[in-house]
Amino acid sequence: MSYCLNPSCPKPINHPKSRLCQACGSKLLLHGRYHLLKGLGKGGFGATFLAADLSLPGKPLCVIKQLRPNTDNPNFLTMARELFEREARTLGRVGNHPQIPRLLDYFEDRQQFYLIQEFVKGNNLQQEVKKNGV
Repeated sequence: MSYCLNPSCPKPINHPKSRLCQACGSKLLLHGRYHLLKGLGKGGFGATFLAADLSLPGKPLCVIKQLRPNTDNPNFLTMARELFEREARTLGRVGNHPQIPRLLDYFEDRQQFYLIQEFVKGNNLQQEVKKNGV
Protein backbone atom coordinates (compact mmCIF):
# COMPACT_ATOMS: atom_id res chain seq x y z
CA MET A 1 0.00 0.00 0.00
CA SER A 2 1.09 3.60 -0.60
CA TYR A 3 -0.27 6.49 1.41
CA CYS A 4 -0.83 10.07 0.25
CA LEU A 5 0.52 12.96 2.35
CA ASN A 6 -1.93 15.54 1.03
CA PRO A 7 -4.15 16.48 4.02
CA SER A 8 -7.01 17.31 1.62
CA CYS A 9 -6.88 14.00 -0.25
CA PRO A 10 -10.27 12.27 -0.19
CA LYS A 11 -8.78 8.76 -0.65
CA PRO A 12 -5.17 8.64 0.64
CA ILE A 13 -4.75 4.86 0.30
CA ASN A 14 -3.19 3.86 -3.05
CA HIS A 15 -1.86 0.81 -4.87
CA PRO A 16 1.69 -0.06 -3.66
CA LYS A 17 3.29 0.56 -7.07
CA SER A 18 1.58 3.91 -7.74
CA ARG A 19 3.87 6.90 -8.14
CA LEU A 20 1.05 9.46 -8.00
CA CYS A 21 -2.03 9.47 -5.80
CA GLN A 22 -4.97 8.09 -7.75
CA ALA A 23 -7.37 10.50 -6.01
CA CYS A 24 -5.53 13.84 -5.95
CA GLY A 25 -2.43 13.43 -8.16
CA SER A 26 0.14 14.15 -5.41
CA LYS A 27 3.54 12.46 -5.53
CA LEU A 28 3.66 9.42 -3.25
CA LEU A 29 7.44 9.37 -2.72
CA LEU A 30 8.52 11.98 -0.19
CA HIS A 31 11.90 13.70 -0.59
CA GLY A 32 12.81 11.21 -3.33
CA ARG A 33 13.23 8.34 -0.85
CA TYR A 34 10.42 7.84 1.66
CA HIS A 35 7.56 5.54 0.63
CA LEU A 36 4.61 6.11 2.95
CA LEU A 37 2.91 2.88 3.96
CA LYS A 38 0.14 4.00 6.31
CA GLY A 39 -1.06 6.75 8.57
CA LEU A 40 -0.38 6.28 12.28
CA GLY A 41 -2.19 9.30 13.69
CA LYS A 42 -3.11 12.92 13.16
CA GLY A 43 -3.91 16.05 15.09
CA GLY A 44 -4.59 19.72 14.59
CA PHE A 45 -1.15 20.64 13.26
CA GLY A 46 0.08 17.50 11.61
CA ALA A 47 0.16 13.77 11.11
CA THR A 48 2.41 10.76 11.66
CA PHE A 49 3.12 8.03 9.12
CA LEU A 50 4.92 4.72 8.85
CA ALA A 51 7.28 4.71 5.88
CA ALA A 52 10.11 2.77 4.25
CA ASP A 53 13.39 4.49 3.35
CA LEU A 54 13.98 3.30 -0.21
CA SER A 55 17.47 4.83 -0.36
CA LEU A 56 18.96 2.44 2.22
CA PRO A 57 19.73 -1.27 1.93
CA GLY A 58 16.87 -3.35 3.27
CA LYS A 59 14.46 -0.40 2.98
CA PRO A 60 14.20 0.07 6.76
CA LEU A 61 11.01 1.34 8.34
CA CYS A 62 10.89 4.84 9.75
CA VAL A 63 8.33 7.23 11.18
CA ILE A 64 7.53 10.50 9.45
CA LYS A 65 6.14 13.34 11.51
CA GLN A 66 4.54 15.99 9.33
CA LEU A 67 3.90 19.48 10.70
CA ARG A 68 1.55 21.33 8.40
CA PRO A 69 0.83 24.90 9.46
CA ASN A 70 -2.54 25.72 7.98
CA THR A 71 -1.83 29.35 7.16
CA ASP A 72 -0.28 31.62 4.58
CA ASN A 73 0.72 34.15 7.25
CA PRO A 74 4.47 34.72 6.66
CA ASN A 75 5.10 35.63 10.32
CA PHE A 76 3.50 32.40 11.53
CA LEU A 77 5.43 30.35 8.96
CA THR A 78 8.70 31.98 10.02
CA MET A 79 7.99 31.18 13.66
CA ALA A 80 6.93 27.60 12.81
CA ARG A 81 10.14 27.11 10.78
CA GLU A 82 12.30 28.38 13.65
CA LEU A 83 10.56 26.14 16.21
CA PHE A 84 10.76 23.15 13.88
CA GLU A 85 14.49 23.63 13.26
CA ARG A 86 15.11 24.08 16.99
CA GLU A 87 13.29 20.82 17.77
CA ALA A 88 15.20 18.99 15.03
CA ARG A 89 18.56 20.28 16.32
CA THR A 90 17.60 19.26 19.87
CA LEU A 91 16.63 15.76 18.74
CA GLY A 92 19.90 15.54 16.81
CA ARG A 93 21.89 16.48 19.92
CA VAL A 94 20.14 13.83 22.00
CA GLY A 95 21.65 11.23 19.69
CA ASN A 96 21.16 7.64 20.77
CA HIS A 97 19.00 7.78 23.89
CA PRO A 98 17.31 4.47 24.74
CA GLN A 99 13.88 6.08 25.20
CA ILE A 100 13.85 8.53 22.29
CA PRO A 101 13.66 7.41 18.65
CA ARG A 102 16.78 8.55 16.77
CA LEU A 103 16.41 11.46 14.34
CA LEU A 104 17.34 10.32 10.84
CA ASP A 105 16.48 13.36 8.74
CA TYR A 106 14.50 16.58 8.70
CA PHE A 107 13.46 18.98 5.97
CA GLU A 108 10.84 21.42 4.71
CA ASP A 109 8.81 20.79 1.57
CA ARG A 110 6.12 23.17 0.28
CA GLN A 111 5.67 24.93 3.65
CA GLN A 112 5.27 21.63 5.45
CA PHE A 113 7.91 20.36 7.87
CA TYR A 114 9.06 16.76 8.26
CA LEU A 115 10.94 14.91 10.98
CA ILE A 116 12.11 11.42 10.06
CA GLN A 117 12.78 9.17 13.05
CA GLU A 118 13.66 5.54 13.52
CA PHE A 119 10.73 3.18 13.85
CA VAL A 120 10.51 1.50 17.25
CA LYS A 121 8.40 -1.64 17.19
CA GLY A 122 5.85 -2.00 19.97
CA ASN A 123 2.70 -0.48 21.39
CA ASN A 124 1.92 3.21 21.30
CA LEU A 125 1.03 5.10 24.49
CA GLN A 126 -2.71 4.63 24.06
CA GLN A 127 -2.28 0.86 23.65
CA GLU A 128 -0.01 0.67 26.71
CA VAL A 129 -2.48 2.56 28.91
CA LYS A 130 -5.34 0.36 27.71
CA LYS A 131 -3.31 -2.78 28.39
CA ASN A 132 -1.61 -1.83 31.68
CA GLY A 133 -3.59 1.11 33.04
CA VAL A 134 -2.15 4.42 34.13
